[in-house]
Amino acid sequence: MTYWTSEDNVAGKPGTALFIILPTIGCYRFRIGEACYMCAYPTAAPKIKWSQEAIVDYVREALKKIEGKKGPFAVRMFTSGSFLDNGELKPETRRKIFEILAKMDNVEEIVIESRSELVRYDAVKELAEIVPDKHFEVAIGLETANDDIANISINKGNTFADFVKAAEIVHKAGAKVKTYLLLKPIFLSERDGIRDAKESIIKAEPYTDTFSINITDIQKGTLYERLWEKGEYRPPWLWSAVELLIWAKRKFPEKRILSDPVGAGSKRGPHNCLTDYDRVIGRAIKKFSATQDLSHIESLKPECRERWEYIVENGLLDWQLVTW
Repeated sequence: MTYWTSEDNVAGKPGTALFIILPTIGCYRFRIGEACYMCAYPTAAPKIKWSQEAIVDYVREALKKIEGKKGPFAVRMFTSGSFLDNGELKPETRRKIFEILAKMDNVEEIVIESRSELVRYDAVKELAEIVPDKHFEVAIGLETANDDIANISINKGNTFADFVKAAEIVHKAGAKVKTYLLLKPIFLSERDGIRDAKESIIKAEPYTDTFSINITDIQKGTLYERLWEKGEYRPPWLWSAVELLIWAKRKFPEKRILSDPVGAGSKRGPHNCLTDYDRVIGRAIKKFSATQDLSHIESLKPECRERWEYIVENGLLDWQLVTW
């Protein structure tokens, strides 16, 4: 069973999120050999196809983890693909899941994920009408607002214009938009990774209610892993994430700015100098994300920061930093 709870921001205040990985067949682009270069999630899709009824039962089982408990809770459902893909979840299955959630008073926020091209007005509106009193977000993986980077460094398969169209549909249908951005795709220096994320936030802000900054980690079987193994790619420095989060929250204080630094302090995850303090920074980022209180990341001691500043100021590329 793949579901768990974690401290998180729930509809603008500290709370707990229940994450549920639904056992669907996974992203359609992965099935045709066109997966995003950094993504290995679809490989986790079950090898045996689950029935739609079994998926609904799976959600019921996962919700027992928070049933009867004091909230606020968010329920965030991932499919290793798109919740709005009829090939993964039938419309009646989506309806049944949302009807169950509508009856749970302690659930204040619901988040689903979808690729831009699969966002449809009728599908989103139907779900929004089932949970009118809850904070309902459709999370869209923009990754970057730069179409060249999206194509060359990510193999995203859609454009910024596609994202804008999808975001406008979501808002018109009565839901909110969460925008996923990827910090430091391959082929970018640390400096250019930060710059791209900032430029993407500025471009996407008019269409976004919540930003989720995904700090790149190394997933098995991906192009990112192959470049990392050759010393040609390094996951972002945690200081890059801290700078970006502080900048974003100060520039757009009314927006939720979220981030979960997966693998923080490990070689495969975002890290500074691989000391114990890296994990302290990772926890501080999660605390900021849950509370939106910048003091958690503004008060960090500057361990290893001089190295990071030198790399950023000089625009050094990862292959120049094999020993760093």
